Amino acid sequence: MAGAPINKIFGGALLVAGTCIGAGMLALPVATAAAGFGPSFFAFVFCWLMMILSAFLMLEVSLWYPIDTNLITMAKSTLGRPGEIIAWCAYVLFLYALMTAYTAGAAGIIANALAKIGINESWGIWIVVAIFATIVYFGAQWVDWANRIMMMGLIGAYILLTINIIPNVSKEMLGGGNAKYLWTTAPLLVTSFGFHLLIPTLKNYLSSDVKALRWSILLGSLLPLIVYLIWEVLIIGVIPVKGESGLVAILHAEHFTGKQAVIELTQLLNDILKNEHVTLFARIFGLCALLTSFIGVSLGLFDFFADGFLIKKTLKGRFSLAGLTFLPPVLMAMFYPRFITALHYAGFFAAILLVIFPALMVWWGRYRLQIAQGYRVAGGKPVIVITLLFGLGVIVLEILHRLNQLPTPLAEMHLFN
Repeated sequence: MAGAPINKIFGGALLVAGTCIGAGMLALPVATAAAGFGPSFFAFVFCWLMMILSAFLMLEVSLWYPIDTNLITMAKSTLGRPGEIIAWCAYVLFLYALMTAYTAGAAGIIANALAKIGINESWGIWIVVAIFATIVYFGAQWVDWANRIMMMGLIGAYILLTINIIPNVSKEMLGGGNAKYLWTTAPLLVTSFGFHLLIPTLKNYLSSDVKALRWSILLGSLLPLIVYLIWEVLIIGVIPVKGESGLVAILHAEHFTGKQAVIELTQLLNDILKNEHVTLFARIFGLCALLTSFIGVSLGLFDFFADGFLIKKTLKGRFSLAGLTFLPPVLMAMFYPRFITALHYAGFFAAILLVIFPALMVWWGRYRLQIAQGYRVAGGKPVIVITLLFGLGVIVLEILHRLNQLPTPLAEMHLFN
């Protein structure tokens, strides 16, 4: 790993890992429980490999351009005006879907706390937005400090959760399930490994050092894979899949929002383990996961609109940017707060933006525009086609899921009672 210092490679890896690990992690064991740990393990590894492949394709394209070149410019340069428009729309819808999920989740947890002290729950969403819109309004330095504090809480709570839960994991509970229920989880898995929009920034951070970039992407994405698999073991190995209070019932409850992703899981853990410390650690972990994701995505969207609409960050401009960033997700979270559904829609747009677009840009750049400079992902056309087919497959699966054409445990609920 000669070239960039080890500490910069490590820093780059942490940036990748931090971008991946977030609120979506709360939904993973709930969404994959019916398939069982074994099939889910292979699905996680396969999806990780495909997302690594698309990330390296994104890296190849990024290295064709000068520092500070973003995805929209890359899409326009390789795929023309249609590519720019589609990328722009997919980018905004992707981040709005994530913001909707995280807004609903964080607001739900705070609302639950407010209800306990006699304050109307409806204030929860406005408290979240007021606090974090203010932080984002004042810029990246405020976001950095807020994120550090929440990341410390997230890491500490995760370690304590693991220590307390792992002795209670049942091997028998990990062994059940049916792999056919994994088809509906593809968009969620794609979202969980979606760090690709960070690559242009990472290129600047590591001064376009190809070896350092590849190691940062590989190691940084491997850490979330390990964390997700441990989280799967902790939840699926302790909380029953079947029954009225099982993971399948939680997944298909009409009221399953981000609040339930944390509160119901923590309540079930407390009922099973009789350990109030686990409940506390789980709620801290869940809230920190939601808020770190929320603040990171909101800053990215804030800056994206500033660049895309050429809005200067004056007093008036910042208010306009805050409105564009926070108002649409708040309205969606108020009227349709389904946590996993929002993440599924995010996965749909992520498949376009993070998988299909890198493959198309590399194909067009290599074989039509004859760009042959610098780093090139090995494997030629077959690798690009495989990546493209994976992205299209995720989109097709999500469409079939919305049309109720895929097997779900809800449709066969008699098997889970």
